Amino acid sequence: MLRPRHLLFTTILLSLSVGAIAQVDVLYVASQSTGSQYSLVTYNVNPTTAAATQAGSPISISANGMVPVTVNGKNYLYVWDSTAVWVYSTDARGVPSGNAVQRMNYGFSHTVTRFLVDPNGKFAYACLSWYDAHYDNLAAIYLFTIDQSTGELTNTNQVVANYGPNQYIQLLDFQFGQTGKRLYAYYADDGPHTCIDGYYYYTLKTDGSLGPQTSLVYAQDDCSGAGAVAVSDALSGSSSACCGAGSGLVTVVSNANYKQQASCEFSPEFCADEAAGLYFDPANENAFFADRDTTTTYILHIDFSTSQLESTSYSIPNNWPLHFSPDSRLVYAVNSGDIEIYALQSSTGDLTANTSLTALGRVSVATATLKQ
Repeated sequence: MLRPRHLLFTTILLSLSVGAIAQVDVLYVASQSTGSQYSLVTYNVNPTTAAATQAGSPISISANGMVPVTVNGKNYLYVWDSTAVWVYSTDARGVPSGNAVQRMNYGFSHTVTRFLVDPNGKFAYACLSWYDAHYDNLAAIYLFTIDQSTGELTNTNQVVANYGPNQYIQLLDFQFGQTGKRLYAYYADDGPHTCIDGYYYYTLKTDGSLGPQTSLVYAQDDCSGAGAVAVSDALSGSSSACCGAGSGLVTVVSNANYKQQASCEFSPEFCADEAAGLYFDPANENAFFADRDTTTTYILHIDFSTSQLESTSYSIPNNWPLHFSPDSRLVYAVNSGDIEIYALQSSTGDLTANTSLTALGRVSVATATLKQ
C-alpha cells in the first residue's frame, strides 16, 4: 500500500508512455548464482501502475556491472567488471541475446573501478583509481570507441584524463549526465581536520577527449559521514551538517545560472538533519533527501521562483540507494530482500503507485527507457 512519508524504494524501471513515440521502461536485475556467474533478469515496467513484468528468459553473465545504451538506433547492454567488458545486443523490450557479441580484456596495469558508456552511444571510458607506493591517490580515464554498426568496442589506449598524485583527495566514482556532455568524478577529501565530498567534471568533446578537470560542488560535514552531494547536467546539490542533527543545510543550484538557488534549513525541520544521501530525479524537478537521523528519504520539490525546497506529502522509508528510470517516471529502492518500485509524478514530487519484486541476496540493477 502506498503511504505518504512511508514509501520504500529501490530499483530501476522501464516505462511505457502514450504519445507519438511509444517507449518501454526496462529494469535489469543481476543476482549472483554460482561462483562468479550472475543471473540477469529483464523486466518491463509500467510507469502508471509501477508493475514489473518479466521479459524473455534469464541469461547467465560473468559480471554485474551493467550499462544499457542505444547505439545508432540499436540497443545494447554493456556488462563489465574490473578486468573485462562484454557487449550484448538486446531486442526492443531490452532483452539481451544469450551470447555476447564481444568480450574484451582491458589489459591495464591497474584494475578498472568504473566502466562508462557515453549516453549518445559514440564513446566508452574505463576509469581507474589506485594508490602509489607513498599511498598517494591517482586516477586515469581511458578512451574506447564504439562501432556504430555492431556496438563493439575498440580500446584506443589513449589516456584522456589523469589525476594525482594527491595525498588527501581520492576519486571514488564516475558517472555521466543524461545528455553526455559532461563526465562527473566523485571525490572525497580527508585532509587534516577536513571531511569533504564533492564532484569535479570533465567536458566531453566531439572526438571523445575530455576537457580540463573543473570543480563543481562540495559538502563538508563533521567527519561522521553526515554530508552528501548530488549532480546532474542541470543541477548541483549539497547537504552539509557541522554538529549533529539540526545543524544542516540543503542547497540546490542551477548549473546554467548560479543565481538560481533553492534551499531549506529549518523549514521543513528535517532539512537541518544529517544526510545519508542526496539525489535528483532525471526531470531535475525534485531533490530526494535521505535523512540519517530518521532513516527516511524525503522528497523536496525544487522551486527556483521562491528559492525554496518545498516539502511534498510523500517520503520513502529507510535510506536505500535510489535509482530512476531515464524518463523520470519511476523510482527504485533496492533492499536486501526486495526491490520497491514507485511511480513518480515529477511535476509535483508525488508517488502515485508502488509495487515490489523479490530480490534475495545482493543484487545489481540498471534502467533504460527504449523507443519503440
